[in-house]
Amino acid sequence: MGFDLGILVWAAGILAVLIVVMRWVFSPSRPRTGRPDSGPQADLGLLTAVLSRAPRAQVLAGKNLLSAHGLRCSVSRLDRDSYDLLVFGRDEARAREVLDGSAPNAGQR
Repeated sequence: MGFDLGILVWAAGILAVLIVVMRWVFSPSRPRTGRPDSGPQADLGLLTAVLSRAPRAQVLAGKNLLSAHGLRCSVSRLDRDSYDLLVFGRDEARAREVLDGSAPNAGQR
């Protein structure tokens, strides 16, 4: 019983082909461009910023308040000290009411 070098070469070749195919299949379809757009002209898709360039504590307090009122929201970090609070476009008016404090309590619906 001896060591067969041919089997080792075939196994290494098959492994190399699998690695190349997996890198191609799982590579991003678009190149990463860095940070997403921010500001009033940013394309956020279905989301709208209800708090812009606010400190982290203020955005997290707003997120907790909106979540308590049943609104789905997300936080986006713009830079080291500023964040955006994002909601879906159809929920923007209600989210602004809640954040301004003019919305009725959640239990009084």
